[in-house]
Amino acid sequence: MSTKSLKNDLQIDPQKCSFCEYNGIVYNPFYIQGESPLIPCEKCIIPYCKCNGVEPYYYHENNEIKDCPCRAVRLRIIKIQSIYNNSGIDKYFRWKFFGDYDAKRSKMANEAKKYAYDIVMNFPKVHKGLYLWGTPGTGKTLLSVIILTELITRYGIDGRFIKVSRNYLNKLKDTFNVNSDSFGQSSQIERELVEVNVLVIDDFGVQKDSAWEQETIYNLIDARYEAQKFTIFTSNNNPNDNLEKLSNGRVLSRIKEMCKIMELSGSDYRAEI
Repeated sequence: MSTKSLKNDLQIDPQKCSFCEYNGIVYNPFYIQGESPLIPCEKCIIPYCKCNGVEPYYYHENNEIKDCPCRAVRLRIIKIQSIYNNSGIDKYFRWKFFGDYDAKRSKMANEAKKYAYDIVMNFPKVHKGLYLWGTPGTGKTLLSVIILTELITRYGIDGRFIKVSRNYLNKLKDTFNVNSDSFGQSSQIERELVEVNVLVIDDFGVQKDSAWEQETIYNLIDARYEAQKFTIFTSNNNPNDNLEKLSNGRVLSRIKEMCKIMELSGSDYRAEI
């Protein structure tokens, strides 16, 4: 959403509110189950609210029903919440933001976080995706999920988080089973992941390398490359060593064209939490 349209929607000057980073929405870390963790900014939205947060966010004035100044933001929160619920992010990693990532633990972590922040701040004017690789437990998945969460909450764009084997290849295999609820839906599953604006592919390179799996993975990556869709990969393996033979090197070639490759190795991040 442009600054101009945001200003009109909020009926305020968003440039005056750094508290919500000019977005009109903030995260409430103290939310309870059943509530949305996203709330209208208490500095620039709530003071203008006349509906007390009651749907459909109208108020009465001079015998007229009017849109509450908070309505656009509250409707945007509902949209963002719906996108996030459908993102596929594991429960353990839900609602993680840049403040949840410790970049002081290593030079690699600091550089990766800076690049991730630049992605979010400049989106969608970002020329390349990201391929994070390194030893297990170094925060690759956490940082990739943070990028996805920040993009969804800031811009309301559609995004997905998948693990290659569990969420993609196995789902496609189920579509060939006549007893499966997804029987015959392979094209739909593939199309959704090709078209989604942001896709995080976690644990890339751990899948088996059957001919069908190699071709299926290449087709997904190639289609997203052709559509110029933003993609993030995480892997425990150096792509130059691990992907050279995958689909005769075509996967590695595409990844090099569409992603910045960054190493994130070191001590186990999870063991220190």
